[in-house]
Amino acid sequence: MDRLSRVPIFVAVARHGSFAEAARRLGMTGSAVSKQVQRLEADLGVRLFHRTTRQLSLTDEGSFLFERSAPLVEGIEEVGEMLAGRKAKPEGSLRVSAPVALAQRLLREPLTSFVSRYPDVGLHIELSDRFVDLVGEGFDLAIRIGHLEDSSLIARRLADVPMVLVGAPILLAEYGTPKTPAELSTIPFVHYATDRTNAKLILEKDGVPVPVATEAKISTNNDQMMVSFARAGQGMIALPRFMVETELADGRLREVLPDYRIYPERKLYAVFPHGRHLPLKTRVLIDFLVQELGNP
Repeated sequence: MDRLSRVPIFVAVARHGSFAEAARRLGMTGSAVSKQVQRLEADLGVRLFHRTTRQLSLTDEGSFLFERSAPLVEGIEEVGEMLAGRKAKPEGSLRVSAPVALAQRLLREPLTSFVSRYPDVGLHIELSDRFVDLVGEGFDLAIRIGHLEDSSLIARRLADVPMVLVGAPILLAEYGTPKTPAELSTIPFVHYATDRTNAKLILEKDGVPVPVATEAKISTNNDQMMVSFARAGQGMIALPRFMVETELADGRLREVLPDYRIYPERKLYAVFPHGRHLPLKTRVLIDFLVQELGNP
């Protein structure tokens, strides 16, 4: 096997973050995959992976090679799919990362429908509120809310994510329902992922931004804990509407200042590693979510 033939093996290992998983996908033994990667490293005179007993990650040289070779390998794979007549039949395993509350409240039904429609795709959903390393941990796709910061990734917008400002009736009875943004500064908040007492909230109306200083004695990095604290009257929260729809419907939380928009707007993205071509199974899932969520 020459150097060129070893590159797709390297790409498979980098993509899935595991020699064993790459071997399974390629129909090879783990030792054979490891040996071919070692020979590629020897040919190039660089180390491509950091290897520990628990984790496999790309070196700087490995990242450089992956970013440039993965699109070529994926292009060849796509041509192979077309030649084999598999273009209209997505198949294979697909690893997806998503936040816990997002999956439970917004993605559960679309993903359930997807596996029913495409039974040949083996879908693995890993729920976590942390930002996973797609390449290093072997994920094909991540669903995220917010902005794309990693320049090695590509994002496709799936939907807008309207934000709402809500509080429990017991809290609003104690402090009064605010009629203007300035009144929010007198009401306690529950902050997301910060241990700071003070945090700035920006509201917008008729194109005019209104910054508001909010104070909190409670903070958490978990959306569901924020909702729980808010229901108990411990503070107001600003979250995507879909995360509090049930509580708004049954009256446990009430929307405040509905005429104002929370800035900046949030978006829901499908995020995937940089590459010229996406595997068919990944493209089909992204297109399916765009259609189901109704906000391309």
